[in-house]
Amino acid sequence: MYPSRSKISLDVKFSWLIILVGILFTLSLQKYTQGGVFFSGDGGLKALLSQQLAAGNWHFDLRLSAPDWVVELWKQGLYPFTPPYVYERFDHYFITFPFPFPALTSIFYSVLGYWGLYVVPLLALWLIWLRLFQIGRQLKWRADVLAIALSILIFASPLTLYGAMYWEHTLAVSLAFWGITILLWPKGATTSNIQVFLSGSLIGFAVWFRSEFICLAAIVVGLTLWQWVSPKMLSWLPILHGKGHLFISGLLLSMLAFFGLNQMIYGHFLGIHALQVVEESSISQQLSQAMANYQQLLNALIKYFPFTLWVLTIAVLTGFSKPRDFRYQIITIWLILLLFTLAVPLIIPPGAGGKQWGARFYLILVPLLTLIGGTYINQVLTRLRGWRYYLTISSLTIVFLAGAYLNVYNGTVANYRDRATTSVSLSRNYGPIAPAITAITGHSSPYIAMSHQFVAQQLWVATPEKTFFLTESTSDVQQLANGLYQQGYSQFLYVCYPHRPCPTPEEPAENLVVSSKKTLLQLKFSSLGTFGKYPVYDVMISQL
Repeated sequence: MYPSRSKISLDVKFSWLIILVGILFTLSLQKYTQGGVFFSGDGGLKALLSQQLAAGNWHFDLRLSAPDWVVELWKQGLYPFTPPYVYERFDHYFITFPFPFPALTSIFYSVLGYWGLYVVPLLALWLIWLRLFQIGRQLKWRADVLAIALSILIFASPLTLYGAMYWEHTLAVSLAFWGITILLWPKGATTSNIQVFLSGSLIGFAVWFRSEFICLAAIVVGLTLWQWVSPKMLSWLPILHGKGHLFISGLLLSMLAFFGLNQMIYGHFLGIHALQVVEESSISQQLSQAMANYQQLLNALIKYFPFTLWVLTIAVLTGFSKPRDFRYQIITIWLILLLFTLAVPLIIPPGAGGKQWGARFYLILVPLLTLIGGTYINQVLTRLRGWRYYLTISSLTIVFLAGAYLNVYNGTVANYRDRATTSVSLSRNYGPIAPAITAITGHSSPYIAMSHQFVAQQLWVATPEKTFFLTESTSDVQQLANGLYQQGYSQFLYVCYPHRPCPTPEEPAENLVVSSKKTLLQLKFSSLGTFGKYPVYDVMISQL
């Protein structure tokens, strides 16, 4: 017998409890960031700029504090960072990532120190949950349906883990999700002028933080213009209707402000990050790698957010528009999802994002699919009877458990790595890095040579009293030793990056002789051990 609505319905307070548990869960994940460990070396570069801005040095090029003789060594080829992560333009060094995220997080860093870096990712994530809760209440979802949707979004999706990463993904997704949903589901009976303008502005601001959201901006602007040109063809589109100019104005003003600032800071309106794609990759290269990007992103989306398959299955069975009360809004979101899915792999770099969790370039799809799925669930559970009802509940349970296992267990405590999607758990990322930070912090040597720039990207923020030099070859090490000896130093540390060649410590003694102003110097490498994943050597400089 089909259960009565009163028996299966939960109090809405249960949804608040789920959100509270989610907040506590994300706070607990911060243990994987303690001590200055970043999930990605990209975060280390952004944090260096954020530290600089928090100290009152409001320049958006990277200005590492160092004595003049160190700066001279850097200019001679030992600068710790190189393209495609840091570019030299106009005699200044710029990190490849957009400036707004380090600038915004520097505010919290100046107040809370290192933990302030994670305030924005966490708040943005929680605001996504809050918005789904608001929409569910606004659409009069049953309380049990709202609880199911929130549980899936919080515990069975890859999005939540990004609250424990110093990355701008949750902020960009939050801005875009709020922008889209304000437009499609306004608070009042109709969308006000302010809401339309705000919606466009929020989507435009998402571009400030993540370049792939240019695709979303282009899609919604394209739909708006199409509705203007062919109002009858898109008469079903439940947006704008005479207010398109306000929407486009809000979106374009926010984007143009960003492009203008980029032009002032970098000398290019697209910024440094976009130069990687626009100037260093041809159209043919982008198209040739797009298929590999499609495969990896779609594989990661479905694997780490299995609710995607459930929503697609229900959508196919119901003709993509079964929820009659919100048919046009649902169709609009499906259209945005399809176009965004097709567009993004065309503009992103090869490898579809490097180390990540799930499909980071597709993260905006997660709350949108959850919203669509919640609408379908509400319709289905209200109308189905008998075995169909229990089959739906069973399938949702399986999907939730699969997603929760992958994201809550594999994504956090398990020593997990997925080569196919380049996904790495928080635990697996943290374990090999934290011991190296402890070891280097405790060593008295202020100068560190490294075989690859990834070492400094990951370790420098946690060891600000150290100075790093990029020494990819034995001749680079000799050059550094000569410079240090002339300044009165007879010792430095050498750190190998384990996933790239690091031959210098194994060189025979005769290859480690340096001539410094007619004085021959001998370099002696002594292994201090491997700390986490990093082999560390003590290097002594002595006269022959």
